[in-house]
Amino acid sequence: MSTKIGVMDSGAGGLTILKSIQKNLPNIELIYFADQAHAPYGAKSDAFIVDRLLVVADFFKSQGCCVMVVACNTATVAGIQTLRAKTDLPIVGVEPAVKPACRRSSRKRVSVLATEGTSKSLRLNELIEAWRFDTEVQVLASKSLASLIDEMPSVLSVAEQEVVRVSTIVKEHQSDALVLACTHYPLIKNMFEVALPGVEIVEPSEGVTAQVRRILLSQGHALSDDFLDDANVAIFTNGAVGFQKSLSYWSQDIEAKNICFVDI
Repeated sequence: MSTKIGVMDSGAGGLTILKSIQKNLPNIELIYFADQAHAPYGAKSDAFIVDRLLVVADFFKSQGCCVMVVACNTATVAGIQTLRAKTDLPIVGVEPAVKPACRRSSRKRVSVLATEGTSKSLRLNELIEAWRFDTEVQVLASKSLASLIDEMPSVLSVAEQEVVRVSTIVKEHQSDALVLACTHYPLIKNMFEVALPGVEIVEPSEGVTAQVRRILLSQGHALSDDFLDDANVAIFTNGAVGFQKSLSYWSQDIEAKNICFVDI
């Protein structure tokens, strides 16, 4: 029996984390769940998000997963501590990569782009205070970008306008690093790279993958660089047809089984 990891997000954003795990741990079977019926999480209460995380944890357990990755910054901030207390699944969350950005910034000026919920969170403020040292950190919030990414490619031009808006503010701050503090944003990392030449775009997928590896090794799982014979990704969503089309769009470069609807 292969080792199974469950990766979840409110939409397509967590695919950035899934792709990193698939690339670096190719003999692991991956279950991806997009909670698109309840997206976006940014405007939801912490209690609501915790309830959804518990439902998804039960789903992953029913699929035989041995680790759950909460591939959503907002959900990590809102509910990961409660989730860890209420489930026996090992949980890996996603936090903004403030530490590496501040360490690598030569200008000592860093921008962080987040959803409204994450931008106002105590946890983001704690991370900034812990790792900024003499770096000036600018926090930006986007009300629309995560949702726009979930509606791609039909809203491409609108998403590009939002990237230009954000990039203009980053340039004004003279930052040399931009932290993408929502897992949706790395899906359009290339747009930020075009809009912000010379600015390092920092995202958390490598750190999350490393933590998953540590947990699997501690559990005694055998890891190798050999790929499974069959597609090692199964994708599930509770979203409507429009959301499913977006999920298909963003998962084109993933060798996956069919996207399946699940009513949870």
